[in-house]
Amino acid sequence: MMIGNKIFNVLANWLVFGLFFMTVSAFAVDFIVLGDMPYGNEPEVEEQYRELIERVNDERPDFVIHLGDIKSGSTLCSDEFYMRQKILFTEFTAPFFYTPGDNEWTDCYRTNNGAFDPLERLKKLRQVFFDESYFAQNGFLGVQSQGILVEEFSDYIENQMWVVSETIFLLIHVVGSNNNMDSISASGEREFLLREKANKQWINRAFDLLKEDQISDLVVVFHGEPFVDWMMPQPSLLYPGFSETVGASLFEKAMKTDKNILLINGDTHRYKWDHPFYGAGLNNGNVSRLVVPGARDMRAVKISIQRNGENYYSLDLIE
Repeated sequence: MMIGNKIFNVLANWLVFGLFFMTVSAFAVDFIVLGDMPYGNEPEVEEQYRELIERVNDERPDFVIHLGDIKSGSTLCSDEFYMRQKILFTEFTAPFFYTPGDNEWTDCYRTNNGAFDPLERLKKLRQVFFDESYFAQNGFLGVQSQGILVEEFSDYIENQMWVVSETIFLLIHVVGSNNNMDSISASGEREFLLREKANKQWINRAFDLLKEDQISDLVVVFHGEPFVDWMMPQPSLLYPGFSETVGASLFEKAMKTDKNILLINGDTHRYKWDHPFYGAGLNNGNVSRLVVPGARDMRAVKISIQRNGENYYSLDLIE
């Protein structure tokens, strides 16, 4: 009960903050999202990534989100690499958010990744990236972590939520490689089930908040591509690792609200904008989906939400 009261108070504070921010930003929010980069250890790859960071900074967004895969699937998952990427994160001048991808932990068992234990790498990833400094830099936006708020899910520090100008932003830890469902170890299978439970609770919390009159819409960000047939105009087949979190939880709730929902993922490295998105049984036209470019296509996407404008979402590619 104490946890529930604590979350209720936090959500109430979010609403107050969101209403204040709304008056400042004239019902708009501008943010930039990128993912699946940098891929490769070559000096020219990092230089290209630094140049993109500079262009992102020139846009002066309200905040930036990296949706995972901070390395390719064939490079070392070393502590040194994690620290290097954390340093690069600090070069973004706007508040910066991150949710993990599969390349930085689930796939680290590969020989060319260093033959690491994926669960040990996940623990290290959380220690390196989601420390006190991470949440301190984003404190004025009111970012909340499931791992801090909910005792049952204290491991899931990376699951985040915040409200800006009537919009809820939800980051959930859902990754490529079938969301780690195919782990061959008992500990890996347990990890998948527990993270799935945590993600569903966090999604439920966001949709509870979405019911409030002061909240207009929801943006959901995660790494993995959920669809087997993602090249189709209206993909419908979910990989089994996504069927509960994305299908039975996220999409089921999306079909029970008339408020706008924007889904953003990466993983395939191919830019795609579906507005509206009718995949996987979605049928009321309130869901849109963005797939960000990545890998050798090193571009970011600037998104503006302007509810009293001609277009609800305005997208620009940052090259």
